[in-house]
Amino acid sequence: MEAHRRIGRRWAAGLAAAAATLGAAGRAAAHHGWSWAEDEQTELRGTVREVYIGQPHPTLRVETADDGIWVVELANPRQTARAGFSAASARAGDPVVAYGHRSTARGERRMKAVRIRVRDRTYDLYPERIRGG
Repeated sequence: MEAHRRIGRRWAAGLAAAAATLGAAGRAAAHHGWSWAEDEQTELRGTVREVYIGQPHPTLRVETADDGIWVVELANPRQTARAGFSAASARAGDPVVAYGHRSTARGERRMKAVRIRVRDRTYDLYPERIRGG
């Protein structure tokens, strides 16, 4: 009887681990990639309101004159750092120009940046994706 309980507990633990792994993979697949963004690249000009450096992507909250607050996603933390961008690279009140792909969701103010310019410095987050200079 005790052997059956141990097997049952192991089976339940294995099932729980598999479910957790599948759930995490689903969240990662839903988050990563470019399928949520327009193919066309656009420019967004505004003022930095907040800088977040962390997982899954560093972001800037950018206030524009016409549309209010936008979330500008940068590359993953390691790639963002390789581009030279850190928490000290921008602060609230700095002017920013972001080049990238806007969300395809109607009314969502979110952009995946391929390049940003803060003050007079340019950060190429995804150099291979930059179109038109």
